[in-house]
Amino acid sequence: MPITNPRRTRIAWLAVPGLLTALLAFFAGGFFPGATAIACIVGGLALVARLTTADRPWEGFGAALGVTAGALALLAVWTLLSSSWSDAAGRAAIEYDRTLLYLLVLVLFGFVARRAGDLRLLLRLLAAAVCAVCVVAFLARLLPHVFNSAELYGNDRLTFPLTYWNAMGIFAALGLVLALHVTSSDGEPAVARVLAAATFPPVATVLYFTFSRGGIAAAAIGLVLYVLIAHPGGLVGALAAIGPTCALALQVAYNADLLATSRFADAVAESQRERVLLTAAACAVAAALLRVLALMLVDRRVARLSLPAHRRRAVRWGAAIGVLVIVAGVVVATDLPRRLDEERREFARGAILPATPDLRDRLSRSGNNGRVAHWRVAREEFEADPWRGSGAGTYQLLWERDRPAPPFKVRDGHSLYFEVAAELGVPGLVLLLVALGAPLVVAATRLRGDERHAYAALLAAGAMLLVHAGVDWDWEMPALFLWYFAASGVVLARAGGRPSPSPARLTRVIAGVACLVLLVTPATVLRSETELSRAADAFDRRDCGTAVDAALNSLEAFGSRAEPYGILGYCDARAGENALAMRAMRSAVARDPGNWQYAYGLAVTQALAGQDPRAAAARARRLNPLEPLARELERGLRTGSRERWRRVAARAAIPQG
Repeated sequence: MPITNPRRTRIAWLAVPGLLTALLAFFAGGFFPGATAIACIVGGLALVARLTTADRPWEGFGAALGVTAGALALLAVWTLLSSSWSDAAGRAAIEYDRTLLYLLVLVLFGFVARRAGDLRLLLRLLAAAVCAVCVVAFLARLLPHVFNSAELYGNDRLTFPLTYWNAMGIFAALGLVLALHVTSSDGEPAVARVLAAATFPPVATVLYFTFSRGGIAAAAIGLVLYVLIAHPGGLVGALAAIGPTCALALQVAYNADLLATSRFADAVAESQRERVLLTAAACAVAAALLRVLALMLVDRRVARLSLPAHRRRAVRWGAAIGVLVIVAGVVVATDLPRRLDEERREFARGAILPATPDLRDRLSRSGNNGRVAHWRVAREEFEADPWRGSGAGTYQLLWERDRPAPPFKVRDGHSLYFEVAAELGVPGLVLLLVALGAPLVVAATRLRGDERHAYAALLAAGAMLLVHAGVDWDWEMPALFLWYFAASGVVLARAGGRPSPSPARLTRVIAGVACLVLLVTPATVLRSETELSRAADAFDRRDCGTAVDAALNSLEAFGSRAEPYGILGYCDARAGENALAMRAMRSAVARDPGNWQYAYGLAVTQALAGQDPRAAAARARRLNPLEPLARELERGLRTGSRERWRRVAARAAIPQG
């Protein structure tokens, strides 16, 4: 009698992407280096376990997986190599960890031979996890005092738990596409189809409360793509259940005007919160009941319809022509081309959207919110060095150096493709496009098989994510991309049943050791990041004793980072150890030469030590011309005696962030 049940084992295995996605969602989407490093280590150890214990550890490996994994691996290597010309090894290591995480997930799921129904089950379990997170976010918005979400994650647009509204928007859009797939595909269990329909009203309301125009547009793209590609048999019954219930839930949410302001958590908005909560709950129950009726009355009749192949083709062509005629009529009647051209022009010339107390106003505005400027800075850097770029993780430095007025802080380029082109040049961009596009190409070739609806869902959700990644920083949120590489691994894996040799013990050991070597960088980053966070917290409390100890521990783990040296420099300056302070700041400048903050810190410590700080202050100003602190320091140190320099430096503010 077997000890384990193979079917249960496989279900547990395919539930991992959904569980990791949900877990990362509650750790700021996995955005911060520590969370990414932990995920890397977990994924690497899981891969080591498979390589050393499975009978046929890489039975799923084939040409398609090799091409995609090879592109990701080369992208990771190129990311590390870029530190040699950017002189910012700390930044490159953090970017490397993220790419390594995606590579480990892809390989881990690609090494397991693909079985019939694997992708369908993975997407079903992923849909359950994503929608569960969205339901928690929905409750956090409407029960803010229970979840304390207003104090922790902002007080206007819904950001909980990913901490960024646009990320939460595309996350909810993913939930909607997957829920539509589960509830409309006739290959899914009836219970799953009913539950998926029930999630639609709260998840759609979550998307609305993010007030993310990109997320809403992405959801529309994903839903339409799925319908056009999959044409599932249960679509009519699904739309009958989710259409009116979602419309009612969204209408009530939209009419709750206080919930579209920073006062959503106040007592005055309590009645509106209760109304939206009860309406969405009732709509969820109604959607489930309607879906049950549709399963009995509509879906069964559709399933019994059987047409010859030539008639099915005629029906599809007729439906397509009918849709085109309807679309053409709508385009003509609404003067859509002219309106779209006006929207395009408005987007191109618009800057930051003006602040508005009513966030509903955002949904009808076309400003680009500064993205065109972000992309221009990236494009200009790419044109300056198209084959190498500025180095991984350096976009923030490019923005600070070349940003237009008015200045505002940006860490990422708000476009995966522009940012990679700027930082890693043509090689990085080509490798990225291969790694992202190959799974969709393979999925498109399987749209006629038994799992065509699952492949269509992957195509729709994947294309939606990749389009949205072109206008935001989704790549930096593993909660948004980890599932894609896990599903891609399943898609790219060879089908089960093919012969695969069992490797020798020495081969397994070598493979396991090689995988462990890959985890050295995430392990060092994790320890360094943990100590650095402790140092930063202690420094903010003016506890320089603890801050210095933690900063030294951070450097002991990873000596290429600049941040610990910056903390050491300011702590030494507070203690009057100006020579040590200058030495620490010079070390920070050497490890991150494009960062204005360390040039600024060097100027401050030089002035306190009685040395000429003007060259360092001028460099800080060149690296960030619009930064008020850099401009004020340079102006104050431009003339005068050493005593004046000391007074100016003693009053200088310490940069934040």
